[in-house]
Amino acid sequence: MRVVKVALFGATGLLGWSVGQAVLRRRHELLSFSASGSDDLTGVGLVRSLSLADDESLTRTLLDEWPDAIINCSAISSPDTVNRSPKESHLINVEATTRLAEIAAHLGARFIHVSTDMVFDGTQSPYRSTDMPNPLTEYGRQKLEGEKRILATADENLVVLRVTLLNGNSPSGMRSPHERILGGLAAGSPPTLFEDEIRQPACAENVADAMVELMERPNLNGLFHWAGSEEISRYELGLRILDRFGFSHGRIVRGSFAEASKELGPRPTHLSFELSPLAGKLKTAPASIEEQLGNLVVPAHLYEWYRENADDPTRYVHRF
Repeated sequence: MRVVKVALFGATGLLGWSVGQAVLRRRHELLSFSASGSDDLTGVGLVRSLSLADDESLTRTLLDEWPDAIINCSAISSPDTVNRSPKESHLINVEATTRLAEIAAHLGARFIHVSTDMVFDGTQSPYRSTDMPNPLTEYGRQKLEGEKRILATADENLVVLRVTLLNGNSPSGMRSPHERILGGLAAGSPPTLFEDEIRQPACAENVADAMVELMERPNLNGLFHWAGSEEISRYELGLRILDRFGFSHGRIVRGSFAEASKELGPRPTHLSFELSPLAGKLKTAPASIEEQLGNLVVPAHLYEWYRENADDPTRYVHRF
């Protein structure tokens, strides 16, 4: 297998961290970047600080390095943040990602970009990649605009991969569903999760494996969907997470999006994907929820709290 020189953006995020580790597992050369950077990110090493908003530095760095592939996991992905700062978010989610695709085309580099299920309105799940998007949020609209601009930069050698709600372990220990649930419990703020909000969660490690495989498969180009193998409500997922770590079900609050929608504003309630034809072409298989839960760990900064407060701490063996 040919060694590929990979420039990875968003390397300190939940998905980017997993992608970096997957790139190294496949014995490729990794150049990691994020806005904040890191001197020694566990499992990845040096992450260079580089803002996607700095077009001059971005262009100069990539022309100097001349990677064989560019993987973009960077985004302003919090809908609340996008709503508060739409112009700043648009700069990253649309303009900078388009620039990355243009540079990749100039370099002849393969380009892999991550998008979202939030480009759909949630009324006709499961969605195919050929279905008409209808985003309900500014975040979804920005990601859809980014998709369109990226796909217009070249006819080949690029992939836009829409993904769903991500489980997994993040470098900060505060990004994924189980980390937020445990963090809320530790802070004395039990989360409210909606029983009528349905998702098809994937795990970051599995998505990363699929992305690296796509990077290695130049015959697969265009727009694809990837997710886990099962649908579940956010509330039920929360209960499964509590079971995983030995907490009683009463630790979280059952809610209804239908009742809270006036306060929260519009957002899709049922998002799931039809995974063919991609699932039939990759060696990587979509992960079940049980498989996803088995990979979750208690964040290091919460471990002492966990040992003292879990209802049944024997359900979880910490990885040191």
